[in-house]
Amino acid sequence: MTQSATLPTSAQPLTAQVPGLLASLRFALFMAGLDIASSFRRTGLGTLWVTLGLALAIGALGLLFGTVLQQLVPHYNIYVPYLAAGMIAWSLLASILHQAAGQTWLFMAQLRHTMLPLPATMLRLILRQVLILAQNILLAVTLQAILLQTVTLAPLSLLAGIILLTANATWMAVLIGMLCARFRDMPQLVGWAVHLGFFLTPVLWPVEFLARFGWLAQINPLFHLVELVRQPLLGQPVALLTWLLSLLALLVGGSLTFLLYQRLRWRLPYWT
Repeated sequence: MTQSATLPTSAQPLTAQVPGLLASLRFALFMAGLDIASSFRRTGLGTLWVTLGLALAIGALGLLFGTVLQQLVPHYNIYVPYLAAGMIAWSLLASILHQAAGQTWLFMAQLRHTMLPLPATMLRLILRQVLILAQNILLAVTLQAILLQTVTLAPLSLLAGIILLTANATWMAVLIGMLCARFRDMPQLVGWAVHLGFFLTPVLWPVEFLARFGWLAQINPLFHLVELVRQPLLGQPVALLTWLLSLLALLVGGSLTFLLYQRLRWRLPYWT
């Protein structure tokens, strides 16, 4: 009997798991679609509640900041689409991180009784959020059509930005999943960190508010991840620095997470 046949799936060499990983991608896509479909059961709106809630938040915040900061923010008709684009980008990233932390215990139970790897279970929730993102993009387009009487959208740049943002969110979710499986207090810490990052990142307010401290935004990786989606939604080009730093974050963060997962993957189901 070969060594791989005696080892549990999670302890086999990573190369031996490649076929299973590819098969799990199809499973993750199927389960994400099933999650979206099940959300419409016994309700006529389903995931549209998420988009409606985001629309209400954008309207309330746009009215508040557009009134209180009237002398600082751009014209209301310009500020609201900017706010909407930022909120849509942030909601994708924040939702993935929150759910990666909050659903870790459920995922660990699945890993103990199935052959699925942790990245596949995380990919399920990521794909679900990407499907919801499509609804939110329609919201941004609708706001632009109403307030600007035109639609400013860069489709190719938006697609590339979503892919790069989602790729970064994937390694973050896997890393958070491993940490939450090992340390029971991590979900609360992740929630706190996401909320703090929201207020420290130019989402509600333009980066110009920082004036001579604008460099603080440039060293904030969350700002660049938001810009990947926000600027194409506004029809603006994404800065080269944003592309480079986002790619660097993917290479460094993804590599470190991959090495950590390769070392700890067989322990994960038993930490909980």
